[in-house]
Amino acid sequence: MPAKIRINPVLVLSSLIMVRDGVRAGVAAARLPISLVSHDRAAGTLMHWRGVENSEIALWALYTSRRLLSARVSAFLEFLKQALPKGTPEELAAYIGG
Repeated sequence: MPAKIRINPVLVLSSLIMVRDGVRAGVAAARLPISLVSHDRAAGTLMHWRGVENSEIALWALYTSRRLLSARVSAFLEFLKQALPKGTPEELAAYIGG
C-alpha cells in the first residue's frame, strides 16, 4: 500500500503557472499537469513521484455561438485540431515550452 501524505495548504494560488514556479523555486510541492513540467523533468530539475490514476486532461475552447463563429475563432479551433491531434500532454508541452 502506498504511503499517504497529509496535506496542509498554507497558500492557494489561482494559476498553475504560479504553482509551478513555486515548485521550481523549491518552496512547494504540487500535483501538476505533465504539459507544464515535462521540460523540467527531462532536465532533472523536478522529480516525478508517481502518476495519478484515471487523471484526464481536457482543453476547452469556449465561444458564444457556433452559428456566428468568427473567422479568427474558426481558424484557432482548426489550429488546435492540427497541433494537438491526439490531445496528449506531451503535444501540449511542445507548445508551452516550459
